[in-house]
Amino acid sequence: MIKISLNKIAKITSGKIINNIYTEIDNIIINSKKITLGSLFIALVGNNFNAHHFINEAIIKGAQGLLIEKEVQYNIPQILVTNTSKALEEIASWLRKTTNVTLIALTGSSGKTSVKEITAKILKKKGKTIFTPKNLNNKIGVSITLLNLKEHHKYAVIEVGANNPGEIKYINKIIKPNIVLINNIHYAHLKGFKSINGVAKAKQEIFSNLDEKGIIIINSDSNKWKIWNKSIKDKKVLCFSIKRKADFFADNIYISTKGLKFNLNTRKNKVPIKVPLLGAHNISNILAATAIVSCMNLPLKKIKNTITKLKQITGRLKIIKLSKKKYLIDDTYNANIGSMNAAINFLNSINGYKIIITGDMHELGDKSTYYHKFIGNKIKNSKINRIFSIGKLSQHISKQNKQGKHFYTQEELVNKVKKLIMHKKNIIVLIKGSRNSKMEKILGKIQEKITC
Repeated sequence: MIKISLNKIAKITSGKIINNIYTEIDNIIINSKKITLGSLFIALVGNNFNAHHFINEAIIKGAQGLLIEKEVQYNIPQILVTNTSKALEEIASWLRKTTNVTLIALTGSSGKTSVKEITAKILKKKGKTIFTPKNLNNKIGVSITLLNLKEHHKYAVIEVGANNPGEIKYINKIIKPNIVLINNIHYAHLKGFKSINGVAKAKQEIFSNLDEKGIIIINSDSNKWKIWNKSIKDKKVLCFSIKRKADFFADNIYISTKGLKFNLNTRKNKVPIKVPLLGAHNISNILAATAIVSCMNLPLKKIKNTITKLKQITGRLKIIKLSKKKYLIDDTYNANIGSMNAAINFLNSINGYKIIITGDMHELGDKSTYYHKFIGNKIKNSKINRIFSIGKLSQHISKQNKQGKHFYTQEELVNKVKKLIMHKKNIIVLIKGSRNSKMEKILGKIQEKITC
């Protein structure tokens, strides 16, 4: 981060400084285990934790100062504030304003992390770029990302997530974006948003605090124009689609277990793309990233050069070849209605004996049973041969299908899948579920059984 004095931090956060020594720091850390010599330790307080308990550890490891809510009896510079989380956000916001970085904010029901990573890889070819690590897309994660800003950075790609109304609007006050994207709208986090319209209204908060000359990018295949129209009035809007012509669109699409082939089109140009990613939704993610980086006047051919070098990511439709014509598909990263639809559509697009193994989908509110049955019916009308479920809610998926079966133990499920893999000449097994379902454990056990 940019070097900053503790006096300046006290001013930014309206804090009171104790043991005042003119000290500059270039690193702010919230995890006492990661303290480095000369850093500032911010002791955050949450519903289930209080980092003030780890102040001693932070000092022993070399913290240069503390940002805390209650004075401690140590001879070390301390900044006292009312709320350390709020102070962290204020420092992050100040750093964002201090730099001339072009900030891109991404939201959507699914694909945010993929679009973020593709966008960042392309932008790195043009200038110094920072981006949200992993999926740390809440207000703390976003603030921590902004702390890494330095004078030489040209771009910041920030993933913005939310479980409840108002969260994205709050984050946007910190980041003040130049370009925003709504990647898609699906039934997700319904415990907080209640309905698909609730999701759409929450996602439109990404338009708030947008720069006056800011650009909005929207997926034409998944939008809520009637809800968004007032918010996007007088703004430049770019659209992308895999179904129709748009500012950025795909045609001549071919999907296989080897990857994707399609033409990437703009209003004026097109380039052929061949990439080892799976599923039509990844074409949409690539179009979204292309729309973003095109705002920085990157030529389409240069964009193509990075896209064609993309690699599969663990947990996101990553193919694992067991033998000739026998595959596992690792899609264990997460699951909601949108990503379940994407997985089903992918299996529909390829040949072979197809099995989907699913755990529970979480955060669907009081309609959880309904939406699991909805997915079960979608699979029933698909080209998928067998549906196996494990968990509590997932049984409503398999019970909608005559070829479905619910399992109560991992061992029973793994043994059944092993028999089918050994028996079938051409078979694809896709494993999917929400993070809490820990479906990667089942994936690992199937791999062990097959290789033993």
